[in-house]
Amino acid sequence: MKDLVHTNRLVETFQTLVQIDSLSFHERDMVSTLKSVFADLGIVLQEDDANKHYDSQAGNLYGYWPGENGYEPILFSCHTDTVAPGLGKRAIVHDDGTITSDGSTILAADDLAGMSALIEAVRVIQEKKISHHPIEFLLPFGEEAYVKGSKYFDFQKLQAKMGYTLDLAAPLGHASLQEPTILSFRITFQGKAAHAGFAPEKGINAIAMAAKMIANTQQGRLQEDTVLNIGTIHGGTATNIVSEQVVIEGEIRSYDHQRALTLLKQVEAQAQQVAQDANGSVQISHEQHLQAYRIDEQEEVVQRFMRACQQVELTPVCTKTFGGSDNNSFCAHGGKGIVLASAMYNCHSTREYTTVQDLQKLTELTISLMKVEEEH
Repeated sequence: MKDLVHTNRLVETFQTLVQIDSLSFHERDMVSTLKSVFADLGIVLQEDDANKHYDSQAGNLYGYWPGENGYEPILFSCHTDTVAPGLGKRAIVHDDGTITSDGSTILAADDLAGMSALIEAVRVIQEKKISHHPIEFLLPFGEEAYVKGSKYFDFQKLQAKMGYTLDLAAPLGHASLQEPTILSFRITFQGKAAHAGFAPEKGINAIAMAAKMIANTQQGRLQEDTVLNIGTIHGGTATNIVSEQVVIEGEIRSYDHQRALTLLKQVEAQAQQVAQDANGSVQISHEQHLQAYRIDEQEEVVQRFMRACQQVELTPVCTKTFGGSDNNSFCAHGGKGIVLASAMYNCHSTREYTTVQDLQKLTELTISLMKVEEEH
């Protein structure tokens, strides 16, 4: 398998993609490039209009690559966007095989290491005429902004019931089988302004309401599988004015979807009680970004991954993560998917890196997952 991968071409693909600016909701150039690259491979990537739900330049990409008859389709997914600082990126290959940015930006191995491996795997399979499953590609936009793109993808288009998302920061061979529900909330306390020196008793202090709310809300790790955090607070206008409005924002994460929803209701009830006690008012909004899932190790999607790891001399390790990915969306629509470690390290920082060796090994693993297996 190792000799099949065109390593120089793989690295060149990675460097080319890295140079494309592709911050979340600004993926137009990346999407156009990927359409062209896949078209050269005989694969049409269709772009949907999910971006109409946001102020976004481009939509999700979907493609189908026919394979051997009688074999079930397999989904492969990588996202097209990056985090900041991500403008003017360059991928520098060092003598030891490490690949970094110039230190002023991220590298964008998240998720371009996976994307490059995906492209090289298709090239190798076509060149070597390797028998493979029908393959579906889902390349969403806006993943870094709480999987905004795949949230509105039409999953009825998919034939695949199992899939692999190349988007996990972990040593190669690791796969996440579980990700949480993530909910965010915004609470706006409305008080009444008054002069803090001449007539404070005529005011209703929104800061006091927010402070009481925060003091009465347990934060951090509430249970082994559930966390709550209030991350921002802002409001007030001047030191001599009783604060009229304060906004607090936070999030809930839990591997138990129902527990997350119950906790959210408790937070909302607490806010309403605080506002009532102070004769103020409150507005509450929330958004569900992801829904929790867990894939059993005995599922074929996991067993196939384990066999593929062994074929390319990787030790398979099943794990879980408290982050999320486009795989949450796939599983929420009935799919059986897992998230694979994809040669990206120190992600979301200017210290991000990958290696030539890991890019090659990830490509080998992707080929092994795509190809028709011998009887096992």
